[in-house]
Amino acid sequence: MQEQLALAAQIYNKTSVPTLPEEIIRLKEELNKKYPNTVTIANLISHNPELLGDFLTLVNTNITNEKTEINDAKAAVNVLGLDEIYNIFLSSSLTKIIAQSAQEKAILDYGAKAGLAAAELSYWVYDVSRSEAYMAGLMQNIGAIYFSRLEPETYFEIYKSQLSNPISAFKKEEAQYQTSHVHLGTFICKKWHILPSVYKAILLHHDTEFVAKLGNDRTVRHLTSLIMVANYVVSSNSDEQYITQELKEYRNMGLEQLDLPDNALKAANAAVARWGSKVGTVTVSH
Repeated sequence: MQEQLALAAQIYNKTSVPTLPEEIIRLKEELNKKYPNTVTIANLISHNPELLGDFLTLVNTNITNEKTEINDAKAAVNVLGLDEIYNIFLSSSLTKIIAQSAQEKAILDYGAKAGLAAAELSYWVYDVSRSEAYMAGLMQNIGAIYFSRLEPETYFEIYKSQLSNPISAFKKEEAQYQTSHVHLGTFICKKWHILPSVYKAILLHHDTEFVAKLGNDRTVRHLTSLIMVANYVVSSNSDEQYITQELKEYRNMGLEQLDLPDNALKAANAAVARWGSKVGTVTVSH
């Protein structure tokens, strides 16, 4: 693992990972204060109309438990917890600043749908919030975007093969590069101040030994499992993906760690079917 991370660090140093928008940096600073000012927080979220629009779209899909529509930043701050506010604003903003091509948009669209499924499944997982689960699903393949920029002719196909063969195809990536997109994604997540629980789950979501490696870290174990099950849900909602036996086994590894009721997968499928096209629309930047 350490050698893979060291190689990923070298790749990271060659990439141009953007810094966070000023609004997010200032929001994080305000939230870190002993007594955060909710008026300041609402003003920061409202400062950029485009980011505000994406934020409210995400808030009003399946990312929160709210039954009534939230129409402005002040209402969002009053209704949602401060941790939820930051996670959702960060998620909505990152999708706006990252994608530079149709392939990168496809990676983020898949992540957004997985985030929806994970958020819905988290309803039955007491130690993971909906926004945390969404962030993990969304960001799971962020390293693949920056890997593909360095290997534009070949890497996207390597990424795509893992959607239906998440274990064997991932091992091929590791064998070819001696590192992987999950290792690179760890450094990107740290730069963007994403929760350690989230980037630890991202690091292990292709690892069949994740349970043993996480020991007593139940939250990260649950987050990792949510990503795994959510990926199966997204593939089962897509005409393009073939449900392999390996993908079913991958799903089952996640399900073994989650105490989900029989209707959980049905609910997650319904969430992706209803909201997937809405959150999966990412504007390609230039």
